[in-house]
Amino acid sequence: MGLVNVELNYEQSARIELLAIYAGKRSSQLLLDAAMLLLDSDAGCCEHCRPAGPQNFLDEEQLEARFAQLLHR
Repeated sequence: MGLVNVELNYEQSARIELLAIYAGKRSSQLLLDAAMLLLDSDAGCCEHCRPAGPQNFLDEEQLEARFAQLLHR
């Protein structure tokens, strides 16, 4: 697999580092796991696989809660 450069601002980088510590993983592995999860969930790319209707965006707190849940799997 090729290398990907991910640019984060200071706050984003610090949050990823804290999540990585919490998960007991390297930050690079945490980002790779998150990317793979997103790719796997997007695998249902056929029209009948996609949810019908508008999708709601998560606010920052909801996103962090879901990410923390993923770390505990």
